[in-house]
Amino acid sequence: MSEPAPLEVAPAAAPAPAGADPYDPARDRDVLLRLLSVTASLAGLCIAALGFMEIGAPDATLRSYADEVIAFDALLFVCCVYLILWALRTTNIPRVRTLTRLIDFLFLFALTTMLVASGYIILRVL
Repeated sequence: MSEPAPLEVAPAAAPAPAGADPYDPARDRDVLLRLLSVTASLAGLCIAALGFMEIGAPDATLRSYADEVIAFDALLFVCCVYLILWALRTTNIPRVRTLTRLIDFLFLFALTTMLVASGYIILRVL
C-alpha cells in the first residue's frame, strides 16, 4: 500500500500595502456561496420548528411569544437568501460590498434572535 500524498498548503497572500483597499471580491463570493445554503437551511428549520411547536407545546403563552420570533427569523433568513442571490448576480462592486454588509447584519441578527427564542423555550419548558 502506498502512502497518501501530503496535503499542499496554498501560499499566504501578501499583505496589502498601506492605504490600499483590502477588499477581495472572490473571498466575498466564496463566503456568500457558503452562506446561501446555511440561510436556506435555517429558514427551513424555523418553519419546521413552528410546526413542531403547534403540535407539541401545550402552553399557549409559550407558542405566542416564541413562534412569533421564530416566524420573524424565518422571514429574515429568506430575505438573506434573496439578498445573497442578488449579491452573487450583480457586477457592481460597491453594491456587492453594501449587500454583503447588509447580509452579514441580517444573518447575525436572525441568528441571535433565534438563540433568544430557543433560550425562552428552554426556560419555559424546564
